[in-house]
Amino acid sequence: MDYAIGDVHGCRDKLERLLELIRYDPAADRLIFLGDYLDRGPDSRGVIELLLRLQAENPANVFLMGNHEENFLTFLRAWTSDEGMAYWLAEPFLAGGGLATLHSYCPGLRHPFEPRLLDAIPPQHLQFLSNLRLYWTDETYIAVHAGVRPGIPLPQQTTNDLLRIRGPFLARPHGLGKCVIFGHTPFRDVLRQADKIGIDTGACYAAMGYGKLTALCLQTQQAWQVT
Repeated sequence: MDYAIGDVHGCRDKLERLLELIRYDPAADRLIFLGDYLDRGPDSRGVIELLLRLQAENPANVFLMGNHEENFLTFLRAWTSDEGMAYWLAEPFLAGGGLATLHSYCPGLRHPFEPRLLDAIPPQHLQFLSNLRLYWTDETYIAVHAGVRPGIPLPQQTTNDLLRIRGPFLARPHGLGKCVIFGHTPFRDVLRQADKIGIDTGACYAAMGYGKLTALCLQTQQAWQVT
């Protein structure tokens, strides 16, 4: 079976329980992660470690880029090349929950520009994040982090739209001829429309009435959730 999994946001415990719930078998199943593994939740580092294990166990598993991964990488690249640019980028990165990611890699961090932070991030984590895909597709589905711009063929979509689009994608049919499975925009439960299914159910937003992590079986469209 193929299972798409929504935004994890540092909630390793929920991801572990979700894999148990669907009885994930690396010899028989494929996981399609929609991005946003980092930020906000308590264990971003642990999430990446788990994803690396899942990748090693089953190379067929798919790991997509989310806007939070791109923000993290952009912040780190700017910091190592242009300190002034890094300070400018720090505000949106930290506003998106980035401080939780930094603390998961470097407990006791007092400032996001402490030099020891870079040494605390394993090179294999950075390599994994740098090689994430923007989308996955088969005969029936398109899996992507945020969505697509309606009427634009998939190969011509911009990275910014694939990682961040909301309104134009959510407001009307996209016209690409397949069902788009997406995350990025949290819903209190799975959003099901004729041409799109949204499975970001706010794993890291329990205090706001969300708090579920969702897996969707692509063969049956059955949703599995943990809170």
